[in-house]
Amino acid sequence: MRKALALAALGALVATPALAVDAVKIEARYTPAFQACLDSPDGASTMGMVQCVGVEMQVQDAALNAAYRALIAGMTPDQKAGLQKAQRAWIAFRDADCQSRYSPDWGSMSTITANMCMLQRTVERTIELEEFLAD
Repeated sequence: MRKALALAALGALVATPALAVDAVKIEARYTPAFQACLDSPDGASTMGMVQCVGVEMQVQDAALNAAYRALIAGMTPDQKAGLQKAQRAWIAFRDADCQSRYSPDWGSMSTITANMCMLQRTVERTIELEEFLAD
């Protein structure tokens, strides 16, 4: 329970009005293993939380890549070029935005915040790609 509250607090730190996908929808995508990792004794430290996020990031990055491949597979060459350009721009934005949330001057919490940003943004983009043609 303590870790669930910590995860919710971390999500609140990273969440911004600019997020196009509801935070609840994003958190619903996290694997049970992620919460279990955070709930474990190893997940209690900053390094442990970052490692938990790193493992979850691998899972969510694979989901993002699968959603991208599925979407692009049914596109014309011009549509693919447009989505590829958008995806490259999104990756640059995600990386810069999340990196901006880290500074050694802000303490260890900024490490967690920056890593959670990467995770949240990746899940958000996965959902956006899955819903891309549904809009």
